[in-house]
Amino acid sequence: MEPTKRKRVLLTAEQKFQIVSRIEAGETLTKLSKEFGVGVSTIGDMRRGSEKIKKFYAASNGKSAKLRKTMKCANDELDSVF
Repeated sequence: MEPTKRKRVLLTAEQKFQIVSRIEAGETLTKLSKEFGVGVSTIGDMRRGSEKIKKFYAASNGKSAKLRKTMKCANDELDSVF
C-alpha cells in the first residue's frame, strides 16, 4: 500500500489572525492544529510571524482578509517604468 499524501490546506488571512489571537489567549498549538487541519509546525510558524499577520489584517480592515490566502503586497515600482 502506498502512503497517501496529505492535502495541502490554505488558510485565509482571517483564519491566521484568529489562530494568532487564540495562541496569545493561551490555547495550545496541538489543539489549534487539529481544529484547523494543519501541522503543529505551521501553527508555530504563525506564532513566530504573528506581528506580520496582525499588521496585514489591520491594513486590510478585515474586508479582503476573508478571501485572501496569501499576504503578499504589491510593489509600488510602476512609477519608475513610465
